[in-house]
Amino acid sequence: MTEKYGKKVKELMTGEMKKVFSENEGFIFSSIENIKATEMDKLRKKMRQSGSKYMVVKNRLAELALTEANLTELSDAVREHKILGVGVIEKDPVLIAKLLAEFAKENKGFNISKGYLDGRVLTKDEIKHLSELPGREQLLSMVLSMMNAPITGFACVLSAVVKSVLYALKAVSEKKQNNE
Repeated sequence: MTEKYGKKVKELMTGEMKKVFSENEGFIFSSIENIKATEMDKLRKKMRQSGSKYMVVKNRLAELALTEANLTELSDAVREHKILGVGVIEKDPVLIAKLLAEFAKENKGFNISKGYLDGRVLTKDEIKHLSELPGREQLLSMVLSMMNAPITGFACVLSAVVKSVLYALKAVSEKKQNNE
C-alpha cells in the first residue's frame, strides 16, 4: 500500500517542530490576527538578522511536536490561538523578547502568550520583564567599562603626579630666570 502524501508531510513537519522545541535554547509563542504579510516579513527579517527565526505553524502540528518533545505543559498555549507564531531563541533570549515585544507594540493583532527558556515555562509577564532587561552587548559594554574604570582612574592619578612635578620644575626654572 502506498502512503498518503499529506500524512508524510505532516510527519516531517512535526519532526521539524520537535527539533525546534527540543534542540534550541527556548522559544516564545504568539498569536497572529489581522497582520499584513509585509509586516510579518519585516519581523522575520529582524529575527534572521539577530541569528534566530520566526515561524507560523499549525496548532495541531505544534501540539503534536510539543507532546513528542515532552513539553505538554505548553499545550494549552497552543490551543488558545487561532494562528500560532513561534519565535525561536537560539542565542540571546533578551534580544528575541525585545524584538517580539516591540513588534507587539506596533501591531495590535500580535500578542505574546507564553514561552520556554532553559527548561522553564515563561508567562507573558516574565517575557515582558525579559524584554526590558539590557541586551547582551549592552551588558558586556557595562562590564568592560566597570573593568576599565580603575585603570583609567590610576592613569589619571599618575598623569596628575607627573603634571604637578612638571609644574614645579617650570616654576623653579622661571624663578631662576627672574633672579638673573
